[in-house]
Amino acid sequence: MRRSRRHVRVPPDLTSLFDVLFIVIFAALIRAAAVEQAAAQAATPPVKPLSPPVKLASAQLQEAALADLGKQLAARPYVVVRVGASAIKAIELGDKITSLDTPLLEHSPDPDVAIAYLGDRAAELRICRVIAVQLRVPDLASYLVIIAPEQHLADLPHALYEGMRRDIDRCLAEQQALAVLVDPSVETKAGAPAPQGAAP
Repeated sequence: MRRSRRHVRVPPDLTSLFDVLFIVIFAALIRAAAVEQAAAQAATPPVKPLSPPVKLASAQLQEAALADLGKQLAARPYVVVRVGASAIKAIELGDKITSLDTPLLEHSPDPDVAIAYLGDRAAELRICRVIAVQLRVPDLASYLVIIAPEQHLADLPHALYEGMRRDIDRCLAEQQALAVLVDPSVETKAGAPAPQGAAP
């Protein structure tokens, strides 16, 4: 009599399945990290290499500074103040001309002085202060003030010349304005006609 064989089922090896699943998940994580890193690198602009340091010569620095200063001054609105022998005669801003007769000099009781500059004792009579009052502005921070005497600087009374020079410093300190004193000799030297020869 033959005895029948019984078939025994062998359960699947779960360990190998877990190993395969772990490998798949790990590979997916690595791929996701790689994609994220590539996207970050693409979004970040490349760093430009630093240029080598440049050291300009003193003369080059001076030339560049003067050129830059000239551009800044050219961009400012300018106001012209006309000065006569002893008083402010007019203020010009663009096409607007304001006629004045504001004294700048006075007789001094000091016999050694004789004539004194009014702006030295009265702030409201200083050139830039007079301009600010006429323009009705609190200060002249955005202006270039051109002081234009009617006479050559060498012919001006000493008190007037020195007083205007001090007013230039006071324009900056008190009115935040850049002021310059222009000698009319510049026009004479630049635009004087050439002497004519004797007629034959």
